[in-house]
Amino acid sequence: MRGALPPVLVWLLCGAAVAQTVPPRRPAALAPKAAPAPLAVPVIGCPSLANLRRLLRDAKDDQAAALAVLANEHADHLGCGLVPRERVATLADHVALGGHSYDCLGLRDTAVCHWTLAGAVAPPDPAPASRPAAPAPDKTRR
Repeated sequence: MRGALPPVLVWLLCGAAVAQTVPPRRPAALAPKAAPAPLAVPVIGCPSLANLRRLLRDAKDDQAAALAVLANEHADHLGCGLVPRERVATLADHVALGGHSYDCLGLRDTAVCHWTLAGAVAPPDPAPASRPAAPAPDKTRR
């Protein structure tokens, strides 16, 4: 029995040394996950707020159902369509009606804003405005 003790002791000491030098591995379930990439959700826009509200009411406030209506070529789209995010220039207006908020987006190629659900698209940050020139000094001094 004495002969078996030193190999067990060596094995335990080596295991302890390895455990101190190698960082413990986390199980895959506990490993930190990278944040998922934001999904590009299509934005429904209508030139008329009444038409947007009607489209959403008919879809029972379900955006996926409203997108399905827009995808159906035989359905009445009420002038509504998908607004590409790169066309958004400004936030032209905002209104809250019946417990819902809506934004009207100014688009690059048209003067007509398109109504969307509030917060669906953040307008691009405006370019920093140039500072106005300092007023010329008063020349009344003699």
